[in-house]
This record gives sequence, structure tokens and C-alpha cells, in this order.
Amino acid sequence: MMNRRQFISRSAAALALCSIAGQQAFAEMAPKPNKGRIGLQMYSLRNELPKDLEGSLKKVSAMGYASAELFKMNDGMFFGKTMKETKAMFTDLGMSITSAHTGSKILSEDTNAPEWDFWKKMAGYLNELDAKWAVQAANPGAKSIDDLKRIAEHYNRVGEVCQKSGIKFGYHNHNEELGKIENEVILEFLIKNTDPKLVFFQLDMGHAVRGGADCVRLLRTYPKRFPMWHASDYDLSKHSTEKELAKKAYTWLGKGNVPYPALFDLANSTGLEVLTIEQETEIDTFAAIQSDFNYLKQFKWTKA
Repeated sequence: MMNRRQFISRSAAALALCSIAGQQAFAEMAPKPNKGRIGLQMYSLRNELPKDLEGSLKKVSAMGYASAELFKMNDGMFFGKTMKETKAMFTDLGMSITSAHTGSKILSEDTNAPEWDFWKKMAGYLNELDAKWAVQAANPGAKSIDDLKRIAEHYNRVGEVCQKSGIKFGYHNHNEELGKIENEVILEFLIKNTDPKLVFFQLDMGHAVRGGADCVRLLRTYPKRFPMWHASDYDLSKHSTEKELAKKAYTWLGKGNVPYPALFDLANSTGLEVLTIEQETEIDTFAAIQSDFNYLKQFKWTKA
């Protein structure tokens, strides 16, 4: 016959087993994050997201993408979803959100002015998403060295405002920034005239090649300034000075002139932290981003 002490002991053991089983069941139900370090800029799906947001993202997750970079969220919404809803949607798909493309014109030197609320709100949105990188997606425009100086000073101020909220601020290049103003390469001038503690750069490889840049040289010359890469590709055999024709030279990763094997040899030494694919083509988009993902999987850095 079981005495009181044995009953209590066995009951406690049974409860413990139930608790463990419950925890295991909950763990199995909880979303499991996708493995690897390859992310996707949602602009790649600019034509698909408005038609079927959740269906498109499920396809991306099924491919194995681990993270996302957002765009078109300046009003605190992402295709009709609040920041809280957006974060939950990606979490349920096993993906994190690293960053967002955004941007403003050059603002006043007084960061307490009302217009600076844009960046303060943006930092708040990113914190809601558990994202830590805000990326200016386009240059305000420059025609002189004085213009570039004003832009660099503005970026330093933006970086300072974002930093106060725990957000890192950076700039994403297009091909135009590889051109020159008064014998200065625009992108390199901005790198040299911004504070590394306040401003990083997201090197878009395809755009850089289109602009005539040597991506390997940029990484070696400015180590630690490019913690984010945009993996895209550009076929110089189809290059044209005519804008619309040049757009057609963007291609799937590994099929253009971006030297990815040489770049990944430098990934660790030059400080790569976030790798994001941006697909510029608009034909067979899902096939393109699946091919891009498969191409990048070959590199050791993506598996860390």
C-alpha cells in the first residue's frame, strides 16, 4: 500500500513529466527559424507582394531565406500590416527582419526640429521589428563637392539620431554613385567624409559593376565600412548607356560580372555582417530568387 510520502513523490514526478512533455509540445509548435545567413530585400518581390503578400512570403521562407529587408514602410505600415503584425508574420515563417530601406532629403542642422521626427519614428518602427539597420536607399542628389559635403554632414546627423535609439544608419549605392564629381568618386567621397561610428555602407554589387567599380578593390580599400552587402549581378556584355536597356542587363547571381568567389574570400576580413539578395529582374521572379539563393549557398560564410 502506498504511503503519503510515496504518493506525493510519485505525483510530483508525474507532474514533472507532464511539464516536460508540455514544453516539448510547445517547442514543436513554436516557429523554427530558418538556418543560414541569406536574406532577401522585399523589393525583389515588388510586383508580387501587392497581389499576395502572405503567399509570396511563404514561398520565400520555403526556399530557405533566413531574413528579410523591408521597403515601403515610411508610414509605419508594410503592405497594410502594422509593424507588430509584420514582425509576427515573418516570425511565424521562421524569418527575422534585419533592416529596411528608407530615406529623407537633407534636413536642417537642428536635429530637434520637427522634420527630424521622420528618423525618430523610423528608428521606433525598426525597434518594433527587432531590426537594427536603417538604410538610406537613394542619394538626395549632388552636382558639386559642396553638395556632397552637405550630404555627408546630413548622414552623420542621421546616424547620430538613429544611434540614440539603438539603430545603425547606412547608405545603399546605385550605379550613379560610382561616377565622379570634380574628379571625386561620389561613393568614395561619402565614405571618406562620414564618421565610421555613425554611418555604414551597403554595397550593392550589381549596381557597382554597372557603374564601373571594382568591388574587390572597394572592400580592400575601405575595410569594415561595408558590413552589409546587396547581392545582385550585372552582365556587362549587355551593358548600355541607355537607362532602360541597362536595366535589362541585371541578371541572376553567378551569371553576370560580379566576382562573388573573390568577394567571399574577403567577407570575414572586411567585416560582412548582413547578406541580402536584391533581384532587379522582373521575369520569373521566384525562379530567380531561388536560383540566387542556391548560388550563394556554396559559400562558407552563408552557413555560419
